Amino acid sequence: MGKYRFIAIDVDGTLLDDNDKFDVNRLNQDIELLQRQNYHFIIASGNSYDALSTIFQPCPLVKEFVAENGGRLIVNGKSVYGKTHSIATLQQLYAFIKHTFPSPDILSLSGETQTILAEQYRDVPVLFYPHHTYFSDLQKITEPIYNLNVGWAKRKLSQAIIQGYVNQLNEQFPNLIQATYSGAYGIDILPAGVNKALGLKRLVENYLNGTLDQVVAFGDTSNDIEMLSEVGYGYAMKNATADLLKVADKVTRYDNNHAGLLSEIEHQFINRYKYYVN
Repeated sequence: MGKYRFIAIDVDGTLLDDNDKFDVNRLNQDIELLQRQNYHFIIASGNSYDALSTIFQPCPLVKEFVAENGGRLIVNGKSVYGKTHSIATLQQLYAFIKHTFPSPDILSLSGETQTILAEQYRDVPVLFYPHHTYFSDLQKITEPIYNLNVGWAKRKLSQAIIQGYVNQLNEQFPNLIQATYSGAYGIDILPAGVNKALGLKRLVENYLNGTLDQVVAFGDTSNDIEMLSEVGYGYAMKNATADLLKVADKVTRYDNNHAGLLSEIEHQFINRYKYYVN
């Protein structure tokens, strides 16, 4: 895959297995071998940077992030771009969700430094939010908000039902937001014009001196559709949702519970290199 310079990976359902684990040592070794060949290794996730920096704390070579589904870019620990919601938009969304959909099992806001959950979820365990607090009045939130996430994990609503909610949100707020199915029974509600493809394009072109057609990307669900459709080569995980499988150039041989991502990266980018240098 000689023309490619960038490898962009999703996290949940792609790198992480269903228990939110990954082989840290194997990933670190693979990134080192990729960097020796001058590849950039990019994280492209719907997660907040707070969550991502915690996940990749034991991986010091991971330095380039497309967080919040493209709404926030971080290079070498510095935020270089961000697109946020206004409080007025958040108020409209909160009211619409409350009066239109079944009561969510969780509702949270991704802020600059932490996740902010609605007060009624104070008793819900949120181990996946490293730093968090609670709100009862949106007007009192002072930090930038990149994403409103709402989910029904306890109810285990089908993807088809949740996609219907996504469509309703996008129809109701066409110039304000971009809602997308996030996996794990949830919806990410982003500012209009935000998706992983646009975020990745901005990162690669403006900060890494490259182009989107030089990117190989890996993902597993609906919020990866734009990314896999627009990069040079798009891999869907074997465990990917049907809508993503339709747009992928190729499907990994193994799923996320069997190191499908790292196996494919090693097969395509590392094994031949190791053969020639040895």
